[in-house]
Amino acid sequence: MFMKAKPFLLHLLLLLPMLASNFSGTAQKKKQDTVHMVAIDSATIRKSIAALQKDSNRIRKSDTSVALLINRIENYTLMLNELMSSLKRGFDTTNISSGLPLIDTSIGLVKYNIASLGRTPNINDIYTNKVMLEQLQRKLNSWQGTLSNYYGKLIAINDTIHSMRTDTTMRNIPAEDELYGFYLGQITNLVLKFHAVDSANKHHLIKMGLLQNKVANRYIEVSNLYEDMDYRLEQYSLNMFARDYRYLWKPHRDSINPLDFFPVLKSSLHKSTKVVLIFFSIQWPVFFIWLLLAVLLSWWVYNNIRRIRQNHTEAEGETILQHAKYVYRFPVASIVVFITTLSAVLSVRYPILFTEITWGLAVAALSIIFREHFPKTLYRNWLFLIGLLFLYSLNNLLIEITYAEQWGLLIGAILSIILARRFLKENALTTFAQPKYTRPLLLFFLATSIFSLLLVVFARVGTAKIMGSSAVVNTVMALSLFALVKILMEAVYLQVEANKDSSTFISFMDYQDVQRKLRTFLSILAGIGWLMVVARNLYLYDAIYDAITEFLSSRHQIGNSDFTFSSIIIFILVIWVSTVASQLIAYMFGSTGTSSSPSRKTKFGSALLLLRLAVLAGGVLLAFAASGIPMDKLTIVIGALGVGIGFGLQNVVNNLVSGIILAFEKPLEVGDVIEIGARSGVVKEIGIRSSKISAPDGSEIIVPNGELISQQLINWTRTNRIRRVTFTIGVGYGSDVKQVMDIIKSSFTERQGVLGSPAPAVQLYEFGASSINFRVYFWVADLDTAGTQQSDVLAFIYEALNKAGIELPYPQQDLHVKSIDETLLKKWDKPRSDDAV
Repeated sequence: MFMKAKPFLLHLLLLLPMLASNFSGTAQKKKQDTVHMVAIDSATIRKSIAALQKDSNRIRKSDTSVALLINRIENYTLMLNELMSSLKRGFDTTNISSGLPLIDTSIGLVKYNIASLGRTPNINDIYTNKVMLEQLQRKLNSWQGTLSNYYGKLIAINDTIHSMRTDTTMRNIPAEDELYGFYLGQITNLVLKFHAVDSANKHHLIKMGLLQNKVANRYIEVSNLYEDMDYRLEQYSLNMFARDYRYLWKPHRDSINPLDFFPVLKSSLHKSTKVVLIFFSIQWPVFFIWLLLAVLLSWWVYNNIRRIRQNHTEAEGETILQHAKYVYRFPVASIVVFITTLSAVLSVRYPILFTEITWGLAVAALSIIFREHFPKTLYRNWLFLIGLLFLYSLNNLLIEITYAEQWGLLIGAILSIILARRFLKENALTTFAQPKYTRPLLLFFLATSIFSLLLVVFARVGTAKIMGSSAVVNTVMALSLFALVKILMEAVYLQVEANKDSSTFISFMDYQDVQRKLRTFLSILAGIGWLMVVARNLYLYDAIYDAITEFLSSRHQIGNSDFTFSSIIIFILVIWVSTVASQLIAYMFGSTGTSSSPSRKTKFGSALLLLRLAVLAGGVLLAFAASGIPMDKLTIVIGALGVGIGFGLQNVVNNLVSGIILAFEKPLEVGDVIEIGARSGVVKEIGIRSSKISAPDGSEIIVPNGELISQQLINWTRTNRIRRVTFTIGVGYGSDVKQVMDIIKSSFTERQGVLGSPAPAVQLYEFGASSINFRVYFWVADLDTAGTQQSDVLAFIYEALNKAGIELPYPQQDLHVKSIDETLLKKWDKPRSDDAV
């Protein structure tokens, strides 16, 4: 580990044997944990060099290489300064040294507890030991990595120091006296720095080696204890349905382990408290993360509530906020439910006392919320459930079985059965809106409680505790997850409402559609989280996790290719996520067609198409890389795709390429009003293969991108929303033309929405068959108001012309009869039979 000390030659530092002996004598007087500095004056150096000058094989006098020699000394001096700085600043092991006593205390606690496990094995206590040992193992492993990194740096410094000895350039010394004196000063400083760095490095190497040995010994001990806990858990699983205590009707002398309840409770609380303190000292960043999440959610909700109140009147804002029943009315309780529920679901490796504390905080916050929303009967059942949770939480802390605990489990199982039946009865009669899976959950609660009761009766106390506790905790966590989903949905609702009148992408979102999709997604995640809680409460999580991991990681072979199910799942999952992300991007940044301001045009435009293509392409590449599929397989897929294009995918590829052209050329944007052929409407989405146009009649037109490129396209809003309106109006012959033109022009005076530049224009258009026709032109600021403006203008002109007595003619013709048959005239003159009446 340490290099053997070579004789101090003048290869680099002109370090004479006398200097070496002087240094070693001085160093021996110093303590081993200090950095040694050797005071060597220039006279001593001069004498040493003079003695070495007699050996021409080792020392050469030369003035031609002085510049190189001085430069080399300066470089070595800077290098030694840098090494000393690294030694002073880069190897702080104070935290490791100060943390070792805590590790020793934790190991001693586990060892002390192991002595009592042989009498009545308790899976909660064994699992608590395993969790603590896992935390210690993780901490020690981290320390080992840090120390190994430090030690590697020290070895590198040691090699650098000793490599300086092989530099033959340092054998040259100046022959001229003035240069020789300057050289002595430089070499003296270099010798001192060399000794200081070498001594400090050796000191750190020794210190680091000793500390590594201490950490390694404890890591080995913790690993052995961890393996022992694994073995005990395995043995308990094999014998979990074996009798582990006396029957309830047996006398006390027949007890396998006659322990008193209160001493066991005191010992259990003492141990659980120490485990939590140890966990907190090791995993304190976890608490900081939860606190940070709570602050961020609080700020998010508060900011949205403030913006809603600013953007609406007091009554309207209050109406909007009342839809957020949990978050708005109970903000603190909602934050607590959010943090504690997530912590309880994700706390796979947390101590049992910490998990129970999170349960307590969660039910306290839920009680505040449910008091205002649950019917009285349902709320009383909820309080009953909280009492059972407290009873089983106390049982879970006990490290050994007692007679009192056995009776407590019996009573708890009976009460759980009664509560489950009350919940089922209330579920059948109440009109209160409940989640879809309430009844199956309650049936599972009832079945687990009955199983726990049977296990207690047959003296399987440890397993009865697991089943009874699982029944209650699973029900509580189901309600907590239900509340968590509702809180998240309300937070999203507030975000959408707060940004409806802004220019951000959220203002384009249809909350009803988002709510439906988001609730489904969050419900699936909540279901998975609840299954994790069930598996953990039944102590099946590790076995299930290992079985799934082994199944997914095992390799299978088809022909010359091998694969794992995990790689297939990862590939499909990444492709699915990229596809969903692409759709969400198009949805969130595009127009949904339901905006309250149809004239508003999204600023993101057709560049979304490029972003969607980038997401999809990146998703495909990431899927191949993450799943471990060789990239050469991708070339096979591309080749097969090329063959498919040649045989029948020309139109698909044409539309795809046309979409890319649309994204770069940008002839239209999302929100533009366009006409293509006989179809017109607002561009709702520019897709990868086709685009969606929302027609004025409410329908959606799907137009392939190829048609948008190949056909003539009219874009009314390419640069602005201004539009010219043209109509023709006729007046009767004999009307005053100038008066008519003045009346028409007066219809535009100070009319809001009609542009003054370009100014409205009235032209005498033609002399028609029955009227003098005028052509009218005017411009509106927003094409959406063109129809309304034209209607208002025509109404004004009609009324003004009537007041002026100017006729608005209708088509008419004069009929001149030149001749007629006389018999026909007689028939017209002959009276009809009904005229006499």
